[in-house]
Amino acid sequence: MLKHDKNIYSPIETATLGKRLAQKAAEHKEFGIELDIQGTNPSVKEYFAPLLPWEICAVQAQTSNGKTLFTNFWERQIAEQLKRQGRDEIIIHVSLEESIEAMAFNDYGRILKQKPADFARGSFTDWARMDWAATEISGIPVWRIGDSAERDPEAPELYLSNIYRSIQELVSGRITGDKWKPAVVILDYLQALPIDPEVKTAQKQDQRRLQVAQDIFRLREMTTHLKCPIIVPLQAKQELAGENPPYKIPGVYDGMETSAIATRFDRIMSLWMPKTSYLIDSTVSNKDKTVSLTVRENQAFLKVNKQRGGLPAGRVWELKVDYDAQEYYDVFHNPKGAK
Repeated sequence: MLKHDKNIYSPIETATLGKRLAQKAAEHKEFGIELDIQGTNPSVKEYFAPLLPWEICAVQAQTSNGKTLFTNFWERQIAEQLKRQGRDEIIIHVSLEESIEAMAFNDYGRILKQKPADFARGSFTDWARMDWAATEISGIPVWRIGDSAERDPEAPELYLSNIYRSIQELVSGRITGDKWKPAVVILDYLQALPIDPEVKTAQKQDQRRLQVAQDIFRLREMTTHLKCPIIVPLQAKQELAGENPPYKIPGVYDGMETSAIATRFDRIMSLWMPKTSYLIDSTVSNKDKTVSLTVRENQAFLKVNKQRGGLPAGRVWELKVDYDAQEYYDVFHNPKGAK
């Protein structure tokens, strides 16, 4: 029998739970998941508060606007943070966007300064260098869930319920014999998850919307039980409601399929690469010509759309992308060796 009284909290219970959460925030103040981009002023690190263990953060962008590139950049920062703070924790990266091999090729390409396509096409054959790079990759505490050319035919389909079960198997020690503490789970990306069998009974035109909404509720369950934040790259709509021309940065309600993204996520940030909307080297402006923008090949914009807990939101940064290093910098920052 369902215990409906468990949904009701007395004044003293409310006060106690509020204090408990404040204590958790204080305990994790030095161990939240940070985001930093060199040269930004005001600093992204100071503006975007560290993610706490119960928070879910969306990274949304339209197709080909860098959400996977940015997430991988952030993931490497997180790995460095864990090392710097001496934290024996792991990053769990789930990808429905790229295969396990494609993710490996990206890492090899960055370390060996090769194009990932060189490995896929068979044009790279320096196996000694690749063995050295493999040692570098194996030292980064990222465990991956995804599809592979060598995927076991008996492996269960990767809808969110099964992904969650796989993560539970890993952290509990049932896979390796050792228990693991996740620092963060990255799920790339929400709208690409297969339709759960329970949702397949709905009308076809409603399945994807219902699936995404259901998965958002499952993410809340996951972050509570795993005691770590979840970063979720999201596909934005092709027709944006929140854009401010000539800027085409997705707004809070521009996540595809459901408004639950805007209401249920703790943090939302958006990415936009002007070259996907306009011709490179062109100058574009709004209707009254008061704002203009010159489009560059390596140009990107980052906006913090939402932060709960009384934190600021709305700030936009213009960034540049070093595609070879797979790094983001402030548009005016010139790090040594950057292109």
